[in-house]
Amino acid sequence: MPDVFLDTDVSLDILSKREPHFSNSIKLVELAAQGVIQLMISESSLANLYYLCFDIYKIKNAQSKLNDFISTCEIAHAGKDSIILSLNSTFKDKEDALQYYTALRAGADYFITRNKKDYKHTIVSLPVYTPDEFIRLRQF
Repeated sequence: MPDVFLDTDVSLDILSKREPHFSNSIKLVELAAQGVIQLMISESSLANLYYLCFDIYKIKNAQSKLNDFISTCEIAHAGKDSIILSLNSTFKDKEDALQYYTALRAGADYFITRNKKDYKHTIVSLPVYTPDEFIRLRQF
């Protein structure tokens, strides 16, 4: 079963039902519920999601939605090495770098984001896809 790391933007699409992205992103949760893939998310994404769900977007039933979502995911820990690698990386956006290096450290097979342009400095062993690309690639 492949480990699929979700970037914060995809996770927020799921939690907020943000269209037009929700329709593709929710399919990842459905695949995880079926035992076809294992979802992963970083601790730093969760911190961002708490802030976005409760304070910025004030999502209705945010606590329940976060509980349900988190129950479908493994939590990836960045660790000091990932933090240092991200700070010294060629990524323009260091938060994106932290997400990517956390996914690498956690052994993810795929990295899913809507902002592929921000992930130009990646390696072959951890490919970056949008939710739609990943679903089409894997032919689920």
